[in-house]
Amino acid sequence: MARLDAETYHIPVMLQECISYLAMAPGGVYVDGTLGGGGHTAAMLAVASEDSRIFAFDADEKAIEHCQIRFADELLRGETSRLALVHANFDTMAEVIDQRVVSQGGAVNGILLDLGVSSFQFDHHHRGFSFRHMAPLDMRFMPEGETAADILNTRTEPELAKIIRDFGDEPQAWRLAKAIAQRRQLARFATTADLRDLVIQQIPPHHQPKTMARLFQALRIAVNRELERLESTLLSVIPLLAPGGRIVVMSYHSGEDRVVKNVFRGNTDTLNTITKKAIEATPEEVFENPRARSARLRVAERRA
Repeated sequence: MARLDAETYHIPVMLQECISYLAMAPGGVYVDGTLGGGGHTAAMLAVASEDSRIFAFDADEKAIEHCQIRFADELLRGETSRLALVHANFDTMAEVIDQRVVSQGGAVNGILLDLGVSSFQFDHHHRGFSFRHMAPLDMRFMPEGETAADILNTRTEPELAKIIRDFGDEPQAWRLAKAIAQRRQLARFATTADLRDLVIQQIPPHHQPKTMARLFQALRIAVNRELERLESTLLSVIPLLAPGGRIVVMSYHSGEDRVVKNVFRGNTDTLNTITKKAIEATPEEVFENPRARSARLRVAERRA
């Protein structure tokens, strides 16, 4: 099976399903809220009409720089370009689209959100996203706010257990929280090695890689308040959709999927859920791209 490393994160997940569910029409306005390496944006451009517009968002400057090169031919078209790269997080999407589209009498025909960690975040070893690389325990997408080390060194044992359980789906959440609280009395957490060593001491060897991945994921979600931001973003963009416009969301964690499902179900007056159950990747795709194993795709459409 393919190794789950940085290269894997360059492969867009459920690409054909995403494009199919977007149901792109001529002259439409579409948003890729999570540009990353540009895989989904490239597929959107491949089927977009000449009078369509695509806005692609990413807070990571390296992702924007990469896609400026990747889509140079399209961007060099100037005013006739179908693509606009926006250096901003997806939680500013509603404000930007309101200014650029809605205020001019337009509406959005489709929005795509791929909530996985992008290849560029994965490759930023100095941010401490991966247990495979020695780095400070930062994990912030943006430079402000508390770090992963701050959370590990200050949160109570019950708070830590809740973070690890709810955001990491980790069955050993209480055991790890207790070990963290005990360890920080001897020395504060500072690097990824500190956290990796704790897992090695507490968890049997054959469970260590998955536990490390879940623990790092849980801290990343907590540091960046990802579930809160996801919910507020979804609620803010629903009014921007044209009648028949679709929102396609791909999540990789049960907490994310729960937020998406609850927002869709809680807004049945304006949204019709297209996917009654979350769509999963095929076994063939999972074999080629292990990252797809945990992906869940949900789609809703704005009512007329």
